[in-house]
Amino acid sequence: MAASLLTTNASAESGPHVASFITDVVGDVSRPRAALPPTAELGHLPGDGGPAVGARNVLAWRRRGVAHAVEQCRRFGPVHRSQMGPLPYVGVSDPELLLSIARNDDCAWSAALPWSTIFRGINAESATFDAPVTLDFELHREARRLLQSGFSPAAMAAYVAMASEMFADTLDGWVELGRVEFKPAVRRLLAGVSSRTLVGCHAALDAELLDRALADVWGGTFALMNSQTHRRAIRGYESLRKMLSPLVERRRAAPGPDLFSRLCVAGSGPDWLDDATLVRLFIGVMAAAFDTTSCGLSSMAYLLATHTDWQERLRSEVMSLKHQRFVHEDSKALPLMDRVWKETLRLFPVAATLPRTALCDVALGPWHIPAGTFVQGLIGPVLRDPAWWTRPESFDPERFSDERAEDRRHRALFMPFGSGAHACIGMQLASVEVKAFWFTMLSRCRFRLAPRYAAHHSYAPLGSVSGDVAITIERL
Repeated sequence: MAASLLTTNASAESGPHVASFITDVVGDVSRPRAALPPTAELGHLPGDGGPAVGARNVLAWRRRGVAHAVEQCRRFGPVHRSQMGPLPYVGVSDPELLLSIARNDDCAWSAALPWSTIFRGINAESATFDAPVTLDFELHREARRLLQSGFSPAAMAAYVAMASEMFADTLDGWVELGRVEFKPAVRRLLAGVSSRTLVGCHAALDAELLDRALADVWGGTFALMNSQTHRRAIRGYESLRKMLSPLVERRRAAPGPDLFSRLCVAGSGPDWLDDATLVRLFIGVMAAAFDTTSCGLSSMAYLLATHTDWQERLRSEVMSLKHQRFVHEDSKALPLMDRVWKETLRLFPVAATLPRTALCDVALGPWHIPAGTFVQGLIGPVLRDPAWWTRPESFDPERFSDERAEDRRHRALFMPFGSGAHACIGMQLASVEVKAFWFTMLSRCRFRLAPRYAAHHSYAPLGSVSGDVAITIERL
């Protein structure tokens, strides 16, 4: 089953073919200046919609996460209409259709438009949001080229060295305490790590501001305009902008090893990418890097505390490296940890969807998708589909071994960091940071849930295991 255009085809070389009413509202779709309101008539598709459905879906996604998405797909099919809060959307869970949307060979899909809608009004200082996800086509490629300088092997090694030092100091304190609520504790820890490695700030107050502001920004997604939650998101974004803007010239004059310094000295970039835009772009990178990693670590902590046999297997793998501090090169020597990390993201995906908007009329198999339709590529149901995965509800990291390789049965089965041009630029950093954390913790202690509980997946709005993952810790 494949997607095809119902209107004139386009290509990456010729650029997108865009319905005129879309450009009338947003201007250049590569850098939208406004959110596109719901415009498409979707009554011809199976599913439901309306304000009551939108409210129920927000609650159900928060409470039941992937399970709710799976239920929707079973009820209405692999392509169906529904609503999230005020936004009508079309959910897509067929792997072949997901792959065609992610690759976007015909330039029929925009990532910038839906993300601009999701973050609508949060940036009060500019008409454009200017995060990597809210740029498309050539402007997106230009932004990624600038950002790439901050993710070179040398840069990654520097980030990991700084993070490992902070992990060691903090985890020694956790071991002394003997008990910790992992989810809030690791979020605080990563706020400090991100403040130092990404921004180059060392003060606890900077880390606290970063933590609170990014939480408020994410909390504003899908919130009603002018609600208290949305106003907090605006204030959070403004706090980040005011924190970073004065630092641009300082970092150019005296750069450090942090990501922000590397971007500030990387060059002026294209004409549209001035200092204010650079700050907005960097905030988008931080939002994607910090919260997502803490969510994934929390879910992995729950699984390792529950499946202590796998905790011991990873501990043995870590100990076999026979040195005290994790280095960047160690990331290639931990295949078992790779499998557990992948299985964590399969069972507890951080990203709910691949959001896209149809730039023109499109056919997804037999279904007609009108121009302007907000499409949610549903990652979670594919990760739990028994047609592709053996016992998909079970924790089984060996499914990612070379012998079984269940994730290679189709190229769209496992896309935890997205796919195509908009794949997360920081996915390698996130994976290495996760390995550095577990290297540090597993070499120091054993841990168990306190108390044990049956967790489930939830979106709030990023995906993670439910509960605070309280653990007791025993020094080795």
